[in-house]
Amino acid sequence: MKKTILLMFLVFASCGQQQVVKNPVNGFISGTESKAKMGSQDAVEVFKKLDNAWAKLDYELIKTFIADEAILSFHDGYVAKSPQEFVDKIKSEVTRVESEGSSYEWTTDFAFAVAATDDGSDENNLDTGNWVHAQFTSKNTNPDSKIDSEIFYEYYHIVEAKVVSWNSFRKIIYK
Repeated sequence: MKKTILLMFLVFASCGQQQVVKNPVNGFISGTESKAKMGSQDAVEVFKKLDNAWAKLDYELIKTFIADEAILSFHDGYVAKSPQEFVDKIKSEVTRVESEGSSYEWTTDFAFAVAATDDGSDENNLDTGNWVHAQFTSKNTNPDSKIDSEIFYEYYHIVEAKVVSWNSFRKIIYK
């Protein structure tokens, strides 16, 4: 009987009103008062359009998503500082990959957006726009390569539908 009463109490207690936090925040950004929160789907949609243009190697369309004075850091250390420099580097990467006997293609594994809370300072733009985090897997199609695949982790800082900064990191998976 005591077990039945306890079980009924737990069932009713769990059915109580749950407090829902509308915009939960967590974490920190060093040197600021900002915290992280979920970003907007709009930023993810901008990312998806850019990713689609990139997959089609539509260089002119790619440039329309990049801010004029963007900072774009590739996994090999190269930093592009304009839309044209960005597409020029992509073109050189396509040439390199294809000359190694592989195809320049990938699967987009996921993308989501986070944003920083307003830190009350104008010293930087970290708390403007959204940061889209994306992961890609590129399967090596050269049967003679020692590389099975590459995983890319990329961070797109999108402000007013333009990428103002971008960072790419690569992990190589060997056969």
